[in-house]
Amino acid sequence: MLLEERLSQISHIVDKEGSATIDLLAQKLEVSKDTIRRDLIKLESRKKLHRVHGGAIPIGKEAEILNYEERSNISSSLKKKIASKIKNLIRDHSTLIFDSSTTVEAAIKQLDNFSISTITNSLTNAILLSKYENATVQLLPGKLNKNQLFLYGAETVEKLSQYQVDFTILGVFALSNNGLFIHTEEEGLVKRKMIQQGKQVIALADHTKLNKEGFFKICDLKEIDYLITDEKIEGELMNNLNDNNVKVVTINE
Repeated sequence: MLLEERLSQISHIVDKEGSATIDLLAQKLEVSKDTIRRDLIKLESRKKLHRVHGGAIPIGKEAEILNYEERSNISSSLKKKIASKIKNLIRDHSTLIFDSSTTVEAAIKQLDNFSISTITNSLTNAILLSKYENATVQLLPGKLNKNQLFLYGAETVEKLSQYQVDFTILGVFALSNNGLFIHTEEEGLVKRKMIQQGKQVIALADHTKLNKEGFFKICDLKEIDYLITDEKIEGELMNNLNDNNVKVVTINE
C-alpha cells in the first residue's frame, strides 16, 4: 500500500470511529506500530487529526490541547470571573482536592483567606497554596508531565484512594450530554479518582468547553454536583444537567 493511500485510510478510520488506537490501526492496515506513529505525525502536521496518548482523534472533536504556558495566557479575565464563584460554595476548614487546570489555579487565588487542607497533583497549584498561611498542602506523587506540570500515574491514583475530601475542584477540558472528557488516559484516570474521593464535585468550564468530547471519558454528568460557567446553558445539555441534579452557576448570577 502506498503512503498516501495509507494516510487516507487512517484519516477515514479516525473520522468514522471518533478515535482510533495505534494498535487498532496497525492491525487494520497490517503495518508496524512505528509506521502508524510516523503516519499520525504526518497527518497531524497536515491538520487531519489530533494525536493523543496511544492513538488519535478527529480534528474538532475536542478543545485544542495546549501546554501550561499557553493555557495560562488564554482568557485570564474570564477564568477569574468563573473562579470568583467558588468562594460561595466552599466552607472554611474544608478539605479539598484540586486538579491541574489553570481555571482551578484561578479558583485557588480566591481562597487565600480560607483555612483549608488541600491535595493536588499540580506543581503550580502546590506552590501557590504554599504561600497561604492557613492552607496545608499535600502534593501527590507520580510521574511528571513536563509540558503541563502535573503528576500522574498508578502511584498518583493509589495515593488519592487514601483520601476522602469535602470538595473536589476540577477544570473541564470537554463536557457533553455523555459526560466529562479529557484528551489522555493518563490524566483522565487521575481526574476520575479525584472525583470519586470528593463528597461534592465542582467543575469549572467556560462555554468553549461545552458540547465537546475527548479521547478519554472521565465520568458521567451525575457524578458532578456543580458546574460553574460563563454563559447560560440551554437546550438538551441543560435538560440533561437538570436531570442529573447538576447545579449550574453562571458568572452573572
